[in-house]
Amino acid sequence: MVGLFFLICIFEKNKMENEGCISCKSETNCFGALSDDELRLIDNSKVAVTFNKSETIAKQGSFASGLIYIKTGMVKLYKEGPDNNNLIINIFGSDELVGISSLYGDTIFNYSIVAIEKSQIYLIELNVLKELIQTNAKFATALLKRSNRNTLRTYNQMYNLTHKQLNGRMASALIFLSKEIYLSNKFKLTLSRRDLADFTGMSTMGAIRVLNSFKTDKIIKYEKSVMEILDFDSLKIVAKVG
Repeated sequence: MVGLFFLICIFEKNKMENEGCISCKSETNCFGALSDDELRLIDNSKVAVTFNKSETIAKQGSFASGLIYIKTGMVKLYKEGPDNNNLIINIFGSDELVGISSLYGDTIFNYSIVAIEKSQIYLIELNVLKELIQTNAKFATALLKRSNRNTLRTYNQMYNLTHKQLNGRMASALIFLSKEIYLSNKFKLTLSRRDLADFTGMSTMGAIRVLNSFKTDKIIKYEKSVMEILDFDSLKIVAKVG
């Protein structure tokens, strides 16, 4: 059964077309391990919803009824703190899977998920995925690899926040965004300044000051939300020693 939270989303949002295989062109390699019949099983179990920028996809503490596949767009995972003092623990772009830990872990989301930009989301029922994991070893291995990668991302994020100064945190964040999310040295930064601050564990003003210092040192160029890394070598040095 699709969880109540997602049923509410379906009625409140414009539902996307449910045509075609969920992963015919996916690069995750998870769905690529499935047969045509298995793909149809997942396709028939999915719910497709479009979320606009800043809309909540899942609330911390809500029931986790399915795995989230980001067809297009970008989302942030964050831990909610008191007085709106949040900490972004991971960011995911298109063709990513979110919530793998819910397969055999807690039945609730231990974080909130919010769209950073307009995102097309598929929610796949957990019971269907568990059935495929039991019958298809390659699919299970692919999911495990993706889960391990996501865990390593979180470990790196925690290390950056606890062992680096402000400049090092920001440099690490920009490298991550360039290499893992936007896949380019020049990109439109769809994260807000508050998001960037929450991702680097600093105040919004602190994040702005660090970005301005990088601009002064000609490490980056940042105008009208377009970020360009001009000196990647220097940025890597700051990330390492900062």
